[in-house]
Amino acid sequence: MLGMREDTAPATMEALLEHVPPSQRRFLRQQRAVLRSGGRLPGAACAYVCNGRDVNEHMHVLRRDDDDRPQIILACLELLDPPASLPEDVEDGYWSYTRGQAMPFLDMRCMLLLGLGEAPGTLDREGLRRLHGRYRVAGLLSRLRRWLDARDGAERLRLVLMPRRPQGTPLLFTASVLVRDDRGRACAAAGTLAPLLEHKAASVGGIRRLLLAMTGCRDGLWDWDVWSGQVYYSQSYLAMLGHTAETFPAELGSWIRAIHPDDHEKAVALPMKVAASPDAGDAFVCTYRMRHADGSWLWILGRGCVSGRDSAGRALRVVGMHTDVTALQEERDALEGKVQTDPLTGVSSRYHLERVLQHADGQGRPLYAVMADVDGLKLVNDHLGHEAGDTLLCRAAHLLQAHIRKEDCLARIGGDEFVILFFCPGAVVRKRLAAIRQALLHRRQDSGLPVELSFGVAGSDKGGMDAEELLRRADVAMLRAKKRRRAASHARIRAWLERHTGREVASGDPRL
Repeated sequence: MLGMREDTAPATMEALLEHVPPSQRRFLRQQRAVLRSGGRLPGAACAYVCNGRDVNEHMHVLRRDDDDRPQIILACLELLDPPASLPEDVEDGYWSYTRGQAMPFLDMRCMLLLGLGEAPGTLDREGLRRLHGRYRVAGLLSRLRRWLDARDGAERLRLVLMPRRPQGTPLLFTASVLVRDDRGRACAAAGTLAPLLEHKAASVGGIRRLLLAMTGCRDGLWDWDVWSGQVYYSQSYLAMLGHTAETFPAELGSWIRAIHPDDHEKAVALPMKVAASPDAGDAFVCTYRMRHADGSWLWILGRGCVSGRDSAGRALRVVGMHTDVTALQEERDALEGKVQTDPLTGVSSRYHLERVLQHADGQGRPLYAVMADVDGLKLVNDHLGHEAGDTLLCRAAHLLQAHIRKEDCLARIGGDEFVILFFCPGAVVRKRLAAIRQALLHRRQDSGLPVELSFGVAGSDKGGMDAEELLRRADVAMLRAKKRRRAASHARIRAWLERHTGREVASGDPRL
């Protein structure tokens, strides 16, 4: 494409810039420095001359390190056709701006492209008047001023300058921030002005060549022509969803129809918002579900960025990638389940209990905490082994679980301690607790491992109690109850152990 042989092709970026005219190298080096600086700029675009050929360059950051510095940048060079009705020897124009200037400085090529003469200089009032006669510049200049004045705004801007006459040539205007002041505003910026032959968007061909070059990539790439509604889906994109070009037409509706109904609002609204206005930014990231051709659901990480806007700020093209993160999501869900569930008893964990309490804080509805402590666990462990102790804990958990509602929460928060959160009035809590005590009395008639529990209750019909204070009060009440019933539970557990093991258990054993 550039007329180079494989054995002489440049191996480094600096070597590539040696094939660029000296007048353009400085800007390209500045642009690359900005992209490598560690900001969140998703990519950059620029038109320039390389080895005597007019090219349009698209750069996209594929991977960043922990400090947000780009590690892998993928670029596509698109060969541009000579602009119609423009001198063949006119290269793309370059402009610069520093805060304090009324208007930007234009080089000779910018002047030629705009039809303002051949001498470089600052755009004056007469030049601006002539420009208004040839192009629809009011919206572009307004958008440019807002972009320059935005505090810590987007690092890159790309607009299309549309001619007033049908035979005119649209121009692609690009801008990049070079330096910001202490208020976050752009105090120096520069960019390019290039012919754009297709008035709806830059040629899709170059991006498609980029996508075809990346067929080995696991990510699925897409290229959305906003004006026409057509979308190019790469082969890896289609394969990810189990489709072909015939079953997944190259239109936006194919993507929308494949989105899970529960994720439709967030998955579609964000790209549409970004496409409608630069006020929402030029890039987006979203995780949602899409239907595979076999009917299953895949978790997709969708990323996209606007590669060009018209003078009103509306996106012309949006390009991006889809990554199948189903395995990662399933691992995350499994890990979340493990974190929220006590692995021994299957009831909720302390972590889940704390999240429930945090969510319930300040809701003003009834909330009671019942602290339940398993009596004699250490003694069972020592006389019968830890497997028997685990069985005792599981039986206690199952008994408690059987007497609470789905909206309540049972959690194991320590070795022998459980907490029940009841979201109901105190009268209902007392009835539930009475039913649990009745079940414990019924179990004493069995010959199996005895389950003895001590309870403490705290809470309010109006809620509003601090979570830490709620649990503290329930724990204090439980310890008082445990002290009152220690002798009786001591006798029952000792008698069962002696019958089961045939060995005497000391009446003063502190482990009871």
